[in-house]
Amino acid sequence: MNNQYRLLDCTLRDGGHITGGNYGEKTITGTIEKLVEAKVDIIEVGFMWDTPLSTDYTRFYSMEDVKRILPKNLGDSTISVMVEKPNLLDHIEECDGTIKYVRVIFKRHLLDWACDTARELLKKGYQVSMNPVNCTVYTDEEYINVIKRVNEVHPTVFSIVDTFGNMRLEDFEKRFILVNEHLDKDIQIGIHLHENLGLAFAMAQRAIEKRYPERKYVIDGSLIGMGRDPGNLKIEQIAEYMNYKFDQGYNLPAIYDAISEYIEPLHKKYGWGFKLPYAMSAYYDLHRTYPEFLMNKGDLTMRDIDVILSRVDHSEAEYYNEEYIEKLYQEYKSH
Repeated sequence: MNNQYRLLDCTLRDGGHITGGNYGEKTITGTIEKLVEAKVDIIEVGFMWDTPLSTDYTRFYSMEDVKRILPKNLGDSTISVMVEKPNLLDHIEECDGTIKYVRVIFKRHLLDWACDTARELLKKGYQVSMNPVNCTVYTDEEYINVIKRVNEVHPTVFSIVDTFGNMRLEDFEKRFILVNEHLDKDIQIGIHLHENLGLAFAMAQRAIEKRYPERKYVIDGSLIGMGRDPGNLKIEQIAEYMNYKFDQGYNLPAIYDAISEYIEPLHKKYGWGFKLPYAMSAYYDLHRTYPEFLMNKGDLTMRDIDVILSRVDHSEAEYYNEEYIEKLYQEYKSH
C-alpha cells in the first residue's frame, strides 16, 4: 500500500447536515462495519456535540458515546470525529487509542479558538487536523498567515476546504502549491472538495498528479458524495482511482455494499447531488444557502435565480444573511 495517501470517509459526519445527524443505529453501525471491511483509512463518524443524544445520532457528547457504535474489530481503520463548537473540550476524554483522530473546523474569525483547541487535543494524545472553511475567501497573504499560525500549533494535518465549491482546476492548483510552500513539511495536507461545479474528482486527481514526494495527504470523500447539497467527492470514485493508480487495496465491493444497503435509500429520500443553482452560487462566490433559499421559494425559474444571485453584494457573500436575500427576492418579484 502507498502510505503517502490516506482516504477519509465523512459520510456519517457530513451527511448529518442532511439527516440532522439522525441515521438510525443500524445504518450507523452497518456503514462503519462496511467501511472497515473496505479498508478505508480514516472513518469520520460524526460531530462532538454539546448535549447527549441516542445511538441513532452521529452527534456525540463524549468519546464513550462514540465507542458505543463502533465494531469490536476496526482492522487498520482509524476513527475520527469533528469539533466545530467551542466549550466541548471538557467532554472529550484523553485519547485511549480507540478514537485517534479529531478534526477542528473553523471560520476565519475563530482562528484563535481553533489554535487553542488543537493544542489541547494534541496534549490529550489525539492526532489533529485543522480545517479552515471557505479557503477561497482568503487572499493569498491571509491564507499564508493562517498557515503560519497552524505551523506554530503543529497539528497532524492542515486541510484545504473548498466550502463554496467554486474552485476551478487552476485555482485549486495554485492553492495547493501555496500550501505546500508554506506548511511545515511534516504536516500532512488534507483535501475536502464540494461538487458545486462537478469538479471534485478532477481536482482530487490533480492533487495526486501534482503531489510532492516529501508530503503525506488525506483526501476526504463520502458514499455517493453524501453531504450538504450538492455533496462531496465520491469515495467510491477516488478509492477505485487509488487502486488503479497505486494498487492501493481498497475493497470496492464492501463500499458498494454500504451504498446499496444503507446510503442509496437516503439518497432516494434526500436527493443530494449536482444542482444548477449551487453551481450559480459557485460562479458568484456565494454562501451555498443563498441558492437553497431561492429554490425553496418554488416560484422562480433558473434564470430568475441567476439574476438574484448576481445581485448579492460581495460584503454579504461569505456569511448567509436571510433578511438580505429575502429583500433581494422581494425587490426582484416586485419588478
